Amino acid sequence: MLGRERNEVADDAPFWKQRSWVYSAVFLGTALVMATFSYLTGADNGRADAATPVPKAVKGPLSPGAEGDDPLPPGKRPHGCRTEDQDMKDADEEGKQEKKGEEPGEEKPGNGLSSARPTAAPEDVVWKNLDGMHVPTSPSVGPTRFDGPVWWCYAHTPMGAVMAAHGVLTHMGTDDWRTVAEQQIVPGEGRDSFISQRSGLGPDLDREDAGVYSGFLVGSYTRDRVQVRLLIKGVGGGLGATTVTMRWSGGDWKVEPQSDGTLYSASESTVSSGGFVRWGAA
Repeated sequence: MLGRERNEVADDAPFWKQRSWVYSAVFLGTALVMATFSYLTGADNGRADAATPVPKAVKGPLSPGAEGDDPLPPGKRPHGCRTEDQDMKDADEEGKQEKKGEEPGEEKPGNGLSSARPTAAPEDVVWKNLDGMHVPTSPSVGPTRFDGPVWWCYAHTPMGAVMAAHGVLTHMGTDDWRTVAEQQIVPGEGRDSFISQRSGLGPDLDREDAGVYSGFLVGSYTRDRVQVRLLIKGVGGGLGATTVTMRWSGGDWKVEPQSDGTLYSASESTVSSGGFVRWGAA
């Protein structure tokens, strides 16, 4: 049990000083589901030692300039990236039959390739272990490429944004967070703030009280911007939720941070699972 003094810490404390921020990179832990987002991080809890070097970003497929000096033309994807929603679009445009005997461009509910709000998880979802955390992936929706620490190439659909939200944010709690942040967080003031504050924490975040992803819900969305709501189950069985904004940038989904570097909206604890598509630890 945490002391009363910690329970009374103001909710408006800077996000990088909150105990919950340490867990928020992967949206896990009892801090989320037990309404402890206002607890301050202890002086020795996850804070980098003065001698701990800040990791440098390694260039990759989504790095600025990876496709040359000019930005990718609209509709183009980074080299080597292709998802099944593109195959469907091409088949539709060319009048060809799509694989498995389906009509060209047919969008089956739940396959993650529809441009509509998803009401089911992809049929081919596979949970992969990432530093002890289980993250959803899909051969059809993405990520379809795994280049070092960067999991990328997601379908340009709302479900693709959901998958990217899980993958990118979970990587923020790994040793390779800097490389992933440079490539999969929308560049700007918010990303700079996030990198600056995340650099003040040690590379190994405590996950002793980690919970698990339990569901998702897509809120407002356009073709290039999606509000993804994540449901998390804590070790005690309680549920918490938070919202992440995903933006299509540079030919793939990336996290759009707030100006102060926060990667998610104000989180809620003791929420109902109603309306969420359940999966994982559901």
